[in-house]
Amino acid sequence: MVGIGLLGGTFDPVHNGHLQLGEAAMRNFGLDKILFIPAAHPPHKKEKIVCEISHRLQMLQLGVAGNDFFEISEIEISRSAPSYTIETIHGLQQQAEADTRFYFIIGYDAILEIETWYCWQELLISTNFIVAVRPGFSLEKVVRLLDRNGFILQAQTRNKWVHRQHNNEIWFLTDQIVDISSTDVRQRIEENRDWRHMVPAAVSSYIVEKTLYVN
Repeated sequence: MVGIGLLGGTFDPVHNGHLQLGEAAMRNFGLDKILFIPAAHPPHKKEKIVCEISHRLQMLQLGVAGNDFFEISEIEISRSAPSYTIETIHGLQQQAEADTRFYFIIGYDAILEIETWYCWQELLISTNFIVAVRPGFSLEKVVRLLDRNGFILQAQTRNKWVHRQHNNEIWFLTDQIVDISSTDVRQRIEENRDWRHMVPAAVSSYIVEKTLYVN
């Protein structure tokens, strides 16, 4: 069995929090690989994407370079229409070997909104999930969401839920992940405040070279 974590986003830009999250998911759940999936036209992104996909893809390539367990999928880049997660999951499943198990990595805030996503009911039973939860945060709202959608808590662990009918899993990841957002990185660059410590060195150099995020 091959376990692959799926980490999607605009990566505008990729930052150290993204990479730490991938590493923590691998370490905690014994995954074999993390697949970073940059979105070209994310339907749920409320804010404007600043950089073209060519820049975001190049920064992501620089960010994951040197880690043999990190790879990039361009499955969403070629789409002219919005990239819906359920379509990405199905596409990857069709391409994968029969013994592959996917784990969609999602943040606490995002999963609380999943019932507004396109084909969300199908999505919840189509793959496994790893939900990143900040230490100390209450799981009450997520637990209610899982309960009303057919997931039951496994008696042997507090962090694993399994669907009653489809047997796909939802795990909670509670490792401390550095609190960084791409929005904050962009704002700091625009305001000429310290930001280089928030992204990999190669990404920092690329941003400076291409004068990205500077008005």
